Amino acid sequence: MNSIHRIFKDGIAIERVDFIRATINEAQEIKDILLDDIDSKKIIVDLSMCDYIDSTFFGAMVFAHRVLRHQECEIALVISNTFLSKNFIYNEITSVFNVYHSMKDALHALNNIDKNTVGFRNENTAGERGPAKIDQMQLMLNPE
Repeated sequence: MNSIHRIFKDGIAIERVDFIRATINEAQEIKDILLDDIDSKKIIVDLSMCDYIDSTFFGAMVFAHRVLRHQECEIALVISNTFLSKNFIYNEITSVFNVYHSMKDALHALNNIDKNTVGFRNENTAGERGPAKIDQMQLMLNPE
């Protein structure tokens, strides 16, 4: 436990985050790992083991998302239906990423991406779809 494991399934890079608490201590690691997945074009970050994500870890994922998005990569998150989904950060996560509550749903969604879709889109738990708000966020991260 307490690591990030990479597996590939159907051409999709899956990064399973096995941290109960994803914090500043793991932020650089997730950013580096996601940027390393650039050739995959489709990435799932499995956060279902996480009960807590701090703002630095989330910021590192958002930074990687912005870089990867410019390289036409799609990122989806899998989160548990427990603490994280009830946490205040849930609204922030769903405003940036496509969020799913099962790996099966995330795999299905990424395997069925319409290549004509413009921009990264968000699907929240109510099934509503809308554009992500990533371009409206101000990020103050060091890209190194």
